Amino acid sequence: MKTRLLAAAVAAVALVGGCSAPKSVPYKSVLGDFKAVVPWGWSVTTDSVGNSFAQVDFIGPFDGDFFLGAPSLSVRWYKRYGTHRLRGGSLEMYTDAADFFEQTLKNVYGERESIVYGPGQREDGGREVVKRPEDLKLKGSGLAAKYFIILSPEKAPESNLWGVEKDRQGHAINMRMHAYALVEVEGGFYVLCYPATRRGFDKYEDSFRTLLGSFRPLTAGPGGPKVRLAAPTP
Repeated sequence: MKTRLLAAAVAAVALVGGCSAPKSVPYKSVLGDFKAVVPWGWSVTTDSVGNSFAQVDFIGPFDGDFFLGAPSLSVRWYKRYGTHRLRGGSLEMYTDAADFFEQTLKNVYGERESIVYGPGQREDGGREVVKRPEDLKLKGSGLAAKYFIILSPEKAPESNLWGVEKDRQGHAINMRMHAYALVEVEGGFYVLCYPATRRGFDKYEDSFRTLLGSFRPLTAGPGGPKVRLAAPTP
């Protein structure tokens, strides 16, 4: 199942009387499994495979500091032990959020080539290097999320003009700086991702943190059981 919508239309926000556009709007997944606050006006694509896998991508306007010129945010759902076929034909399967971190670092980025950062920053403005994801409490749901950022280079096509840097040999590389938050619920986990570049990361980091802070799972994946959340503390 695939759909394409506009975030502004989904959120039912209209511009009237010359009002300026809002920075972000409430969004509820067309699959009915989560709600969050997302950037206003970004296009939305949805893909799902039953209850085993689902992905919602929020794609922003052209920005030359992002790979292929496309800043984006995404929310994915993985059912525990559920299989999902990737574009190249291989299958992915995870037992839990910790397994996702281990496999992603090893198979997607490469442990030797990557640096893992936590959510905090040092006094000098740099980022804290960590070995494991760090726990955050989500404001919108009270659930725990495992947060990490991976900085890792990847060869880029020489014909690509956007979002690339040059290595010491002058070859084009995509210096990936991807932020993740893993939210476990009964039967599986959600993956919130901001796949930026080192050059563009600061531009929409606040949008990712807004998505993360407002994220509220309604069900454990599309068509799954309702997620029971603790009552908010007064």
